[in-house]
Amino acid sequence: MKKYSDLIAQLEEQKQPLAERITALQFKNNPMLEERYGQEGRDRCREDAIYHLEYLVEALRVQSPGIFNHYLEWAHHMLSARNIPLSDLAENVGYIKQAVREKLPEEDLSPAVDYLDSGINHLKDINPHNETHLKPDNPLVEEAREYLNLLLNSKRQRAAELVDELVDRGVSVSDIYEHIFQATQYEVGVLWQRNEITVAHEHYCTAATQLIMSRLYPLIFSGQKKGSRLVACSVASELHEIGIRMVSDFFEMDGWDTYYMGSNMPDRHLMQSIREHEADLLAISVTLPLHIGKVEQLVDDIRSRSEFDHLKIMAGGYPFTVVPDLWERIGADATARTARQAVSKANKLVN
Repeated sequence: MKKYSDLIAQLEEQKQPLAERITALQFKNNPMLEERYGQEGRDRCREDAIYHLEYLVEALRVQSPGIFNHYLEWAHHMLSARNIPLSDLAENVGYIKQAVREKLPEEDLSPAVDYLDSGINHLKDINPHNETHLKPDNPLVEEAREYLNLLLNSKRQRAAELVDELVDRGVSVSDIYEHIFQATQYEVGVLWQRNEITVAHEHYCTAATQLIMSRLYPLIFSGQKKGSRLVACSVASELHEIGIRMVSDFFEMDGWDTYYMGSNMPDRHLMQSIREHEADLLAISVTLPLHIGKVEQLVDDIRSRSEFDHLKIMAGGYPFTVVPDLWERIGADATARTARQAVSKANKLVN
């Protein structure tokens, strides 16, 4: 473990010099880049190198090559949709390996080199990106397609009316959340990755869905309470919040008293909220693997305080689907892949 911690510390300390060296290698071995992109290209290359290194560090932190491999797979699909060949990404990982060998002591390198080699090999086996989250087994798939099409065409009011029509038909709020909101949010992410929509589209769809969700709150907050209390948030620096907001609403529908704290929640204020609300469960969401270390630090801090001995912790989000036992590694009590599953597991944890 010390070998990993020493290596992580060195990679973090040398991140900027390593990124400079990776960029220099990229431009030296591809002279046309200077002519085509100039200083702006160098700046972008350096930013990408830093991003690659940060994902490598997080993979090493939790000792999971899968975190780095999945990141490279995501990067490949995103870049290929923008006409950047796979060979460029694989070449760049090779430059990272070369720069790391040059900058860091040989005796500490083995894990980093192994992870980089694993990433290069993983890139060789990637299949074309045909993923969709609007699948035939979704009982509301046609409605989900219509809802998404309305949002992509900036017809927020009509999308809201579609949801109202589903409620009038007797479709449960939980089904609307799972089969409409969740499915279309995932699909928006895929469409952006494929370069079929812009960041503006993505933000509009998310903001519109959050607004439409709020219209359902009179139904969500009208049930009987069971006495269990949840505090839910995204960890500090994590700006993605719609997923954990949906989870919190599922708990509310199940009769929990919920205290949704939003995104980018500072640890100190989060612990104050846990204390004030006498929470039985803390639900933490992470979308970017870059924030795994912050979750682990938060959990360690909570576990070190006897006043929170009763508190159960559930951690979820994309990294926890990539590494199924990640929740155990960071000291949480459970994870869940869906909001329904989160509620089911939580009821067993606190009762």
